[in-house]
Amino acid sequence: MRLTANHLTVLRVALLPLPYFLVYGGKMERVAAVAAFAVLGITDYLDGLLARRDGGTKLGALLDPLADKIFAAVTLIPIVDLRILPMWVVWPIFLREFLVTEMRRFLLVERLELPVTELAKIKTTLQMTGAGLILLTDVFPDKTVSAAFLSGALLASLFLAIGLYWRNGYVSERIKTALGFLVLGLFVLIFFSAPTANLVYGIVMLGITFISAWRYITAGLPACAKKGLLVQGRLILALAFPLIPLGLMTNVQTGVTGVVVFIIVFEFVAQGIDMWALKEGLVDMAWVKPFVCLPAGMVILAVGVNIFGSSDGIRLYLLATSLMSGGYLILDGLIHRRLIWRQRCI
Repeated sequence: MRLTANHLTVLRVALLPLPYFLVYGGKMERVAAVAAFAVLGITDYLDGLLARRDGGTKLGALLDPLADKIFAAVTLIPIVDLRILPMWVVWPIFLREFLVTEMRRFLLVERLELPVTELAKIKTTLQMTGAGLILLTDVFPDKTVSAAFLSGALLASLFLAIGLYWRNGYVSERIKTALGFLVLGLFVLIFFSAPTANLVYGIVMLGITFISAWRYITAGLPACAKKGLLVQGRLILALAFPLIPLGLMTNVQTGVTGVVVFIIVFEFVAQGIDMWALKEGLVDMAWVKPFVCLPAGMVILAVGVNIFGSSDGIRLYLLATSLMSGGYLILDGLIHRRLIWRQRCI
């Protein structure tokens, strides 16, 4: 059997729960989590090479960005739970991911499809590298391990840049960008304490995440505004369904992070299937979440907080939202099952 890009992408998705559990372990487990980040990054690079060699597939177009988004969920949400990064840094990153997908869905309805930009690919690489660097700096607050990691990566990138320039006569923008961020990372590590350095890394990740979304937002939001309040309201409600649970996570002391991760992952998968179905001209079920699931969740939250108090009421709401999100995903998958069954490339 010939190895394809989709094989590696499926392997990457299957391995994604591993770093989530390792992050909550001791020092050695967290180092192993960073190693897992590196393995996942390598598989991301390799499946890109295989996709360019063999040509992309519709299933690969769904799975590859989905794997990147799930990676963000299983790494950044635990980092918030462990108080390594504040929620105000991480929450907007997920806002960007859901907003861009909604913008692309809206533009697709308007018969305008925007390709993935080079900056969006750089954003994914930065998120993977940044999550590992932040975890290393937290585990080793004397910063020696993080400095060694960045120095090694910088030297490797320099040798690669020299080799590429020797062979091709130029250095790609991606390599130049990598060199710039590695130098910035070392500068921050030298002049700031470990907690402050991690906060700066998080802010840089957040900034690049939104800069990479600029093209989608500037194309989608004006077109959405012209459609009137109903379309604008649907957009806001669609974003609220997964992002309210994430925002409420820090209001509960323990035991809800896994539920929130499930909600975010379920929503990423459902968005991907809905986008694929829309491209194929099939039924769009996405209206169910903003107009049925979200109001039901708000009622459960209000009643739960009134009866059980704030913490237990939020727990009840998160559980109910995870069941609704999972139920929607199952229904969505059953309705659009032929999309996946038609593929013969896994």
